[in-house]
Amino acid sequence: MSVSSLLSALLLLASSASASHFYGGSMTFNPIKNPDGSYRVDIRFKEAYHSCYATDSWTCRSGNCGSRTSFVGGRVDSSPNGGSWCQTEAVMKRIVSNNSPFQLQQSSCCWIATTYNIYGGNWGLITHIDLGERSDTSKPNRSPVATTLPIVRVPQNCARNYNLLSCDPDKDKVRCRYGILSASECGMCHQPAGFTLNQSTCTLSNAVNAARGFYAFELVMEDYPTQNITLNYTAMAPAARSPFVNASNPPLSKIPLQFAVEVEAPAPSCIEGEYLPRFLHPTPHQGEHLQARVNQELEIRVKATATFSRISDVVFSGPLNSTKETTTTGEYVINWTPTSDNFGQHFPICFIAEGLNGSRNYQSEMRCVIVVVEAAGPRAHVTCTKDKMSVSIERATISGIHGDHLRLNNNASCAVSSNNTHVFTTFSLNGCGTQIEETDDHLLFKNTIVTFDNPNHIITRKNVFEIEVMCKYQKKSSITTMFDAHRPAVNFTERGFGSFSYQFEFFQSSTFSNIRSPSSYPLDYNVGDMIFMEIAPVNVVQNTEVFVESCVATPFDNPNYPISYPIITNGCGVDDTVKIYSSHQPNVKFSMEAFKFIGQYDQVFISCSIMICQANNPNTRCAKGCTNGTQVASSSHVHKREAAIQTKSHFISQGPLRLRRSASFTDAISPSLNLNLVFVAGCVIAVVAMVCGMMVYKSRGSKVNYQLLKSDEI
Repeated sequence: MSVSSLLSALLLLASSASASHFYGGSMTFNPIKNPDGSYRVDIRFKEAYHSCYATDSWTCRSGNCGSRTSFVGGRVDSSPNGGSWCQTEAVMKRIVSNNSPFQLQQSSCCWIATTYNIYGGNWGLITHIDLGERSDTSKPNRSPVATTLPIVRVPQNCARNYNLLSCDPDKDKVRCRYGILSASECGMCHQPAGFTLNQSTCTLSNAVNAARGFYAFELVMEDYPTQNITLNYTAMAPAARSPFVNASNPPLSKIPLQFAVEVEAPAPSCIEGEYLPRFLHPTPHQGEHLQARVNQELEIRVKATATFSRISDVVFSGPLNSTKETTTTGEYVINWTPTSDNFGQHFPICFIAEGLNGSRNYQSEMRCVIVVVEAAGPRAHVTCTKDKMSVSIERATISGIHGDHLRLNNNASCAVSSNNTHVFTTFSLNGCGTQIEETDDHLLFKNTIVTFDNPNHIITRKNVFEIEVMCKYQKKSSITTMFDAHRPAVNFTERGFGSFSYQFEFFQSSTFSNIRSPSSYPLDYNVGDMIFMEIAPVNVVQNTEVFVESCVATPFDNPNYPISYPIITNGCGVDDTVKIYSSHQPNVKFSMEAFKFIGQYDQVFISCSIMICQANNPNTRCAKGCTNGTQVASSSHVHKREAAIQTKSHFISQGPLRLRRSASFTDAISPSLNLNLVFVAGCVIAVVAMVCGMMVYKSRGSKVNYQLLKSDEI
C-alpha cells in the first residue's frame, strides 16, 4: 500500500537543546505509475527540532530505491511553548524501475536528553515501501495516513485519549504498535509506563497521575487488507496478503510515527472550556473528511474558548506550504492550496488550541481531519478594484447552472447574469450583502453566488450550489479604498406579500422633510450632532406596517463586524439618545446623536433588521413593539392555505457617516491622502491596497475551497 500522504506531524520534547536536537518525525510515500512502466515515488517526511532545521541524509536499507529527481522542504509551524519547537516537512521524488518492495531510511541524530525520562540515542525514520499492484483495485498499494502534533501536553490529573487518526485510502485496516529494536524501528524502544496503546484503533491513552515528564513514543503504523488479496510485481513473483490475525501476518506497508507527550503539573480543572480550551463552531469535527480541489485554496477555520485562560494560539501539523492566520473574531484559519501532484491523495491535518493563564499554558484535545484532493474546480476570474468586485466564471466548469436563477447572497436586487459561456456579475464592496472579515494582515470582502427557484417557493429540487467570491486587501500599503456610495433601495419578495422595496434615508432635521442628497455621501457629522433616519417603502404597500427589530452601528458595512454598537434591540432604543418618532406605520422614523468609535475609525454604517407585518393584527411581532429583551414567539410560519401575517427579518443598511476630524489631526496627515477613504486597524492608520481576487466553490456536502485567481496593483 503506498502512501497517499501521511503527513504525520512529529512530536517533540521540550527542554533546552541545541538546533541539532531531534524532537520526533514521520515519513510516508505515494507512488504513481509512469507510462514506461517505471514508478515515481513521492516521499514525505516531517521532523521537529528546537529550531527550524531539517536534514537531508538518506540510506537505502534494502531493495532498489531508485534515484532522486527532486527535493523541496520548508517550515510547517512552530511554537515557543513546550521548550520551543519548529516542525518542517520535505517532499522528495524518486524514480524506481519496477514496483518491487524496498526500504528507505532518513537518518536523524538523537532524541533529546532531559531531566525526566527521554534519553539520547541514534534514530532514523524507516519506511517499508511496497508498490505491488493490488488484485482488488488494480492499482499500486497505498499506505495509511495519520499525523500528530508537535508537543502534546496533558495535565497530570486529566485523562486523555489521543486518536492518531489512522486513515487508509485503500480502506485497509490500520494498526499501530511499538517499534522493535531488532528490526531497527526505534532508537530507545521504550514503552512508557502510565500509557496504554490500543493497537487496533491507534489510540493512545494516559493514566491519571502518571509521573510528570516527557515520554517518547516510537510507533510503527501498519495496514492490512480486509480480505485476501494478491500483490503483483513486474520483476518478482506475486505475494499474498491477508487480514490481520497475529503479528506473523506480513503487513502491506510500515510507516513510522514518532512523537513525545509531556505530562505536566495538575490543572485546577479537567473540564474542557474552563482552563483547558474547548473547540467551538466552525471547527471541524474529529475525523471529518474535507474536500479540496487542485489549485484552489482550502480554508479550515478553528475557534476555541476557555473561561479561565486566554486562547493564545492554535498549533497545527499539515502539508508543506500550509499557512495560518488569525481573524479579529478570534478564529484561526489554516490555509493550503493543493497542486496537481496532490490529486487523488489524502492529507491529515491536526491542530491543538492553547490557552494561557498567567505563565501556565494549557492545551485542548488534539483534533484531526482528512483532506481529500479532488480535480480542479470551476475556472473563474475575480477582479478587485478600489470599490468593486467583478466576477466571471466559465459555465463549462460548473454543473447544475440555471442562468436565470442566480443572485448574490439571496439578495433579489443583486442579479447575476449569464450567457452560453460565462456567469458574470459586478457589485460594490459595500453592497449586495458583502461581508467584511479582518485578520492581522488583511481585510477580506466576501459574497456568495447562489441558485434559487421561484422566490415564492420554500423548497427547491434543483441542484443547489454556492460559489463564494472574495477580494483580499493588504492593510499595510499605500492605496486608499473608497466606500462613499449611497445605498439603493433593498428589494424583498415573500409569499403573501409579493415584491416590495424599502429605502433607508437620512434627513436634515426632525421635520423629515429634506432628505440628504445621495450625491453628498459620505455624510459629514460632528460628534453630538443629531442624525435623523427613516426606513420607508418606495411604494406604499397597502395594509402593512414596518417594525425595526434591531439596529447596530459598525465601522464597516457589516452588521456582524466584531466592533459594533447597539442602537435598537428587540424594538427598544438602547442608546440613551435614540428617539423613535413613529410606530405601527408603513414607515419608521428615528434619530440619535452622532458618535465616534474609540480608536481611529472615522466612519460609521447603520444596519437595521426590519420585518413587514399585516397592519392592525395583534398576533404579529410588529404589534408587540418593544419587548425589553423578553422573547416573543414568531408567527411567521405559515401553514398551507393560511394567509401570511408577517415577513421574516431583512437587513437594510446605509452609510457611511463620516465623523469630521479636528484641524490639528487633519494637518498632521498628508494632504494627498483622501481621509474619507482610509481603513484603520487598532490605533495605527493602515491604508488598504488590493492583493488578490479569490473564488470559493461550495457544493452541497462539500467544504470551502479557495482559489487564488488574480493579483493586481491598483
